[in-house]
Amino acid sequence: MTENTTSALPARGDEEVLTVKEIECKSILTESGIEGVDYALNPYVGCEHGCVYCYASFMKRFTGHKEEWGTFVDVKVNAAEVLARQLKRAKPGNITLGTVTDAYQPLEKEYGITR
Repeated sequence: MTENTTSALPARGDEEVLTVKEIECKSILTESGIEGVDYALNPYVGCEHGCVYCYASFMKRFTGHKEEWGTFVDVKVNAAEVLARQLKRAKPGNITLGTVTDAYQPLEKEYGITR
């Protein structure tokens, strides 16, 4: 993935800042190990909700982020183009949206990646 821009927005509280990075991904479909699901599609890395009970917080260790879970979101701005390319080559199968992120988190209103 390549990084385009970084911005900081207010997060859940006045004392926290949400770091938003616009990135370009090389792939958007990931083969899934979830029973009955062939592919996972995550349009964002991280999640601005930062729920303390979230099972996806383990993903932080794979992101390179030092911030706390819930204070960063990477937006895969080229997701639609990459998905179109991957679907041409992928075997038919079920796709689950947002397995380790909220595909409809508040930033979706601005970015429309999931649309």
